[in-house]
Amino acid sequence: MQRYFAPVVSKHALLSEEDRHHLLDVMRSEVGTPLEIVHEGNVFSAKVTSIAPLEITVGELVSRESELPAHLFLAFALLKHGNDDLVLEKGTELGVSRFYPFISQRTIIRLASEEDREKKQNRANKIVKAAAEQSKRTTIPEVQPILSYREILSLPADLKLLAYENKSDDVASLPMALSSLKLGQNCLMVIGPEGGFSEEEAQEAEQQGFHFVSLGRRILRAETASLYAASVFGYYVEGQ
Repeated sequence: MQRYFAPVVSKHALLSEEDRHHLLDVMRSEVGTPLEIVHEGNVFSAKVTSIAPLEITVGELVSRESELPAHLFLAFALLKHGNDDLVLEKGTELGVSRFYPFISQRTIIRLASEEDREKKQNRANKIVKAAAEQSKRTTIPEVQPILSYREILSLPADLKLLAYENKSDDVASLPMALSSLKLGQNCLMVIGPEGGFSEEEAQEAEQQGFHFVSLGRRILRAETASLYAASVFGYYVEGQ
C-alpha cells in the first residue's frame, strides 16, 4: 500500500503537486484505491474518493511503530559518482534520523556556487522523502545544509563517534562504543571521504570529545562504511 506524507485538514489529505502526479500518473490510482497518509508522525488509513478533482478521505489512525528507539545522526563526506544519493536513500531505509553532508580535507567533490548547493539540497530532500515512504517510516529524515568538517565537530550529541582506525591497534568496535548509548538518546556518527581522515583531522575530533571506532577488519568504501554503521546501529538499538 502506497504511503504519502501530507497534511490532513477536515479528514482530507492535501498532497503536494509531485505526490499528486505520482498517485495519478505513475501509480494510476482510481476511486477506492487504499492509501496510508502520515500526518505529524501519525499514520492514517485513507482512500481515493474522487479523481477530478482529486480527493483523498482519511480514516482511522493506524498503530504501527517503525522508527528506531534511538537517533542516528549520520555525518558523511560528500562522495563522487552519485554515491551521496545511495547513502541518503539506503540510510533512510535503515532508520537514520538526520544527515549531515560535509567537506573535509580529502573530499574530492567541491561545490563552487550557492546554486549547486541548493540543487543538491533539493535533490537530497526528494530522495529521503521517497525512501521514507517506501520503507514505511513515520518521519522524513532531515538533510542539513553542507557543512565544513569543523562545523561537524561542533555539533552536539549524546555520543560522538568517528570511524578511524589509524590511531591505535585497540580502537573500539562500533557495538562496543554504542554500549553507553541509552534509548531515546542520539549518536553522531562521522564517516570520512574516499581518502579517509588526515591525522590532523583525527586529532581535532579527539579534542572535541569524539571516540574513534572500528567498522570491522576489512577496508570499506566510504559509502559502504556509512551504510554499515547505520545497519549496526539499528541492529544494536532495536535489540536492547
